[in-house]
Amino acid sequence: MISPRLLERVTCPVCLESDGCPACARPAGHTACSDYARVGCACGGPDKRRLARGGGGLRCPCCGAVYGLDPAGGFVDLRPTEQVGGVTHYADHEFHERLGVVDAPPVLSARIKADQMRHMLDPRPGEAVLDLGCGAGKFALFTNQDGVRTTGLDLAPFFLPRAVQQVDLVVGDLRRLPFRKGSFAKAYSLDVLEHLEEKDVRGVLLEARRVLLPDGRLFVYTHAMESSRIAGFQRGVNRLARSLGRAGLIDHEREALRKSDHVNAIRSHEHFDALAAAAGLRVVGRRYYNVVFKAVIEDLLLRLVEQARRGRGGETHGHAHSPEPQHEGHRPPAFAPRPPPGRVALLLAHAATAVLRLDVALFGRVRTGPFFGLLQPR
Repeated sequence: MISPRLLERVTCPVCLESDGCPACARPAGHTACSDYARVGCACGGPDKRRLARGGGGLRCPCCGAVYGLDPAGGFVDLRPTEQVGGVTHYADHEFHERLGVVDAPPVLSARIKADQMRHMLDPRPGEAVLDLGCGAGKFALFTNQDGVRTTGLDLAPFFLPRAVQQVDLVVGDLRRLPFRKGSFAKAYSLDVLEHLEEKDVRGVLLEARRVLLPDGRLFVYTHAMESSRIAGFQRGVNRLARSLGRAGLIDHEREALRKSDHVNAIRSHEHFDALAAAAGLRVVGRRYYNVVFKAVIEDLLLRLVEQARRGRGGETHGHAHSPEPQHEGHRPPAFAPRPPPGRVALLLAHAATAVLRLDVALFGRVRTGPFFGLLQPR
């Protein structure tokens, strides 16, 4: 949706105000808008230029660009007019169709991540929270409860119909956030940073720092290129899953597809701390995600059950390719989620989720690559 509150805080993704503290004030005029080094100032950097209605959308008074405002589509399109950097597979419509998103509350490992976010970030009623890389909007819907006001931003405009109705949505680039300085009390990023090059990770953290309040918080779930001894168990399960996939006993394609463009630019936890510090942030909390129960239940047993159901002609998790969608103006092709699971399947998923919580409870302090991190402005 597009609420009046959202329109009050959106900006041109590129153009910067000229005024700032003595360290980051810059000359007036559009030519100085490219000086993004100043955004990393200790004060959060200069603000970005507000947009005004005009030209059939929202117009920037600095560069003159007009950005799409689509009330019927339920989102504001604030992508930079020029591409900032590389684009992941998640911006592709067919990729989303093949992933097969289900419009249902997160379960299994997705629920573990969502609960860790809610526990560590602690969003409160009335707070504005930003979902950085919201995808179809499932986590934004999960967060947008109990008086929390969530805004979802993603480069790919393939949102769940329910997210379009209930959550403020922006199509934009994480490296050039189109929001005023200090617009959000809290923000989070789940399974995003591992898709980006190091300079882009730095850019996302820099922009997140700018849009947060001085006492704001940022939660991330991502990976450093490290592993524990426990992680060897997961690698063994993954090798078994690949072997079973080649034998046609399970569907290993979806997991391989999801990780197909991982860059994994974060070399270590100390490297991540340094990237955060360069963006004006510091890590104040960290838990690790060693997956043992998740590897057995979600990565292996669940897929064996799914494949057995397909063999019996039961409900399938496959997804036929849709015909080439018809575009209407600048509106993206319709995104059709899979139907939600039945009651029995949902009960079993919640039971399995309860077991998966042991991965964090038992092994959350054992240093490994995947981690949940809480950051705040320095």
